[in-house]
Order: sequence, then C-alpha cells, then structure tokens
Amino acid sequence: MTDDGTARRRSLVAAVLWLVLAFCIWNVRFDWGVRVCASQYLNDRFAYLQGRGTRVELADAMDRGVADARHAATLLALAPLGVAAGLVVYAGRRGSVTDGRRQRR
Repeated sequence: MTDDGTARRRSLVAAVLWLVLAFCIWNVRFDWGVRVCASQYLNDRFAYLQGRGTRVELADAMDRGVADARHAATLLALAPLGVAAGLVVYAGRRGSVTDGRRQRR
C-alpha cells in the first residue's frame, strides 16, 4: 500500500480543527468573564449609589475583570492548543518518514 500523504493531511486537518476549538473555547470563556465582571460592577455601583458600598469606577473594575478573563480563557485553551501542536509534530514526522522511504526506492 502506498502512502500518498493522506495520513499527514488528515493530521494537519485535525490540528486546524483543534485550533478552531481552542479559539472558540477562549472566546466563550473570555466573553463570560467580561459579562460576569460587568454584572459585578453594576451590582457594586448600585450598592454604592444606595449608600451601602464603596465607590467603584468602571475603568478599574473592567481592567481587572478583563485581565482575569483573559488569564482564565488562556489557561482553558491550552489543552486543545497542546493537542493541535502534537498533531502538527506527528504530521511532520509522518512526512519525514514517508519522504525517507521515497528516496530509498
């Protein structure tokens, strides 16, 4: 059976799909973190306006919330990124093995 690079191509397609999944995971987690931060800001601001809390500024609250969301989203997306990187390495090794076989013949 001859290897026409189909396995390598499949590995690269799978790696791209894992990258897309990693991006989707990152985006959903980041958006969720920003939404939670905005809700928390509104609750804190409402409490301040009613005289039950300390003053909260939008820029400070959102800067912290965005940084936390970015950090959490990045950590969560590392797993699919690792799988994608592994598939690229696997595909690269598959290509070099097949190239070596073709050269010997």
